[in-house]
Amino acid sequence: MSLIVQKFGGSSVADEDKIRHVAQRIVDCRRAGNEVVAVVSAMGKTTNNLLNMARNLANDPSRRELDMLLACGERISMSLLSMAIQELGEDCISLTGPQAGIRTTDNHFNARITDVQAGRVHRELERNRIVVVAGYQGMNSRGEVTTLGRGGSDTTAVAVAAGVEADRCEIYSDVDGVYTADPRIVDNARPMPEISYVEMTELAHHGASVLNPRAVEYAWRENVEVRARCTFNDAPGTRIHHREADEEAKVLGVACHKELVWVSLRGQDLVAKLGAEVLEAIEKNDIFVDDTGEDGERRDMLISTEDIANLDSFAERLRNQFDDRITVTTSQGSVSAVGLDTGKDPEILLKAEKALEEAGVSVRVSFTRDHSLTCLVDASQVGDAMRALHAAFLEDSNQAKEVA
Repeated sequence: MSLIVQKFGGSSVADEDKIRHVAQRIVDCRRAGNEVVAVVSAMGKTTNNLLNMARNLANDPSRRELDMLLACGERISMSLLSMAIQELGEDCISLTGPQAGIRTTDNHFNARITDVQAGRVHRELERNRIVVVAGYQGMNSRGEVTTLGRGGSDTTAVAVAAGVEADRCEIYSDVDGVYTADPRIVDNARPMPEISYVEMTELAHHGASVLNPRAVEYAWRENVEVRARCTFNDAPGTRIHHREADEEAKVLGVACHKELVWVSLRGQDLVAKLGAEVLEAIEKNDIFVDDTGEDGERRDMLISTEDIANLDSFAERLRNQFDDRITVTTSQGSVSAVGLDTGKDPEILLKAEKALEEAGVSVRVSFTRDHSLTCLVDASQVGDAMRALHAAFLEDSNQAKEVA
């Protein structure tokens, strides 16, 4: 008998029919002889709707109250899913994040998991029950409900899998696993049968939305085998695990951020003086940040516009605060080529720049890390840039065979 943690995202439980489908999938896994813990997100757009309601009532809502509000979304899903499973004849119990033993840091609205005290989950499994856990939430040291930030249900699932020592963690969504690029942008994108923790972390940080980067990092640290699968078919999906680098660096996938603000700073004192809003936006999204100045007097940051309520006001406040020592450029996007050691190979950078130039894409600046190359481009050219890099690195016959 295997112990399997299955996580289902908001699109998988968006309405009653989909909840029934997910319930049947969980029951089928249980009747195949497995113990099952299911982690569930809020239904569809529930979290966004709750946030909009809060912001309509308060200009700057309390983060503690936001956590109390937003935790309701997953609790609705967990209870409905548990009812649907019971209707199929299986014994099932739903648990909130705190009830499941998920302990977090104290900060509201963007807490991190510190520990999973899995005794209650184990006791319910020993009673031959399916356990449904609310994702995205936990309890801090003061006994307060906390939420984990965007994509937090992925992290919940991986943390629960580590806590109960599951055989594997399956992350279900509406796509067939991890693709070589976003198939909505690149027609020739292909699903990958496997990918390493480090490559998946890079792809997630650079915009691939299949898995949350914190979840992948947690899985990497705790050596949890993860499979990214589709809720609505039986495709094997993508296995995320340890993988050694090949002798020759190769690009495994490309990812993008469609809307970024590029903040370029000058002066050694600026990092310490940056407003909390900038640092908070970076921490909340795990957006790529790189210090490029050799003397420490320059810092370039890419910040997602999703966390900035009023972009024009945000940019103007930064310019007024730091005058000519800061440059704030809006309507930017990024494209990244990812693979083990790709950032260490200058030939990959040259090939990427040539491909983008031939596609008519203007590169404002390029950044490299050990396992990725990122090019900053105008937001309107992100799609063209993605297609150009995918064609250059992943539609070549030899490399395509290796990826497939």
